[in-house]
Amino acid sequence: MSTCQQCGTGNAPRKTNCTTCGTVLSLGTSELPADIGPLWRMRFDLIEKAGGPALPHRKRLRFFQNLRVMFNLWALLFGPFYYIAKGMWRKALTIFLPGLAMALLIGILAPDGELDFILRGVNSAMVALFTLHANVSYYRKIVLGNNGWW
Repeated sequence: MSTCQQCGTGNAPRKTNCTTCGTVLSLGTSELPADIGPLWRMRFDLIEKAGGPALPHRKRLRFFQNLRVMFNLWALLFGPFYYIAKGMWRKALTIFLPGLAMALLIGILAPDGELDFILRGVNSAMVALFTLHANVSYYRKIVLGNNGWW
């Protein structure tokens, strides 16, 4: 039986949404696949402590716990390649393609490099999105079974 974090109602083990309030239910970390390591289990526990993937109770976490939920070094270094390696290619495309389109548009509008500061901002935004969303996106994929576009 899984208990809803929002309203406390007990639900059948295979339910994905609470029967009372409709909140998305998560699997307990004991029900995770065997190949998920202890670091990911700890991150998933912290995400659940923060209220699930929307992180409504993120302020309950201490600084370093918050950092473990919101920062992923491998996603910072490898961006879309990290997402693809983790099986989240749709999310990688969702972040990468708009950034690439904006970079190409800036290159067409200002081929002499007058708008390079905007290009650097677009690149920084893409890196930030990959870095800050990696752990929660992987939680959605593994725990909630949601491997959608966003």
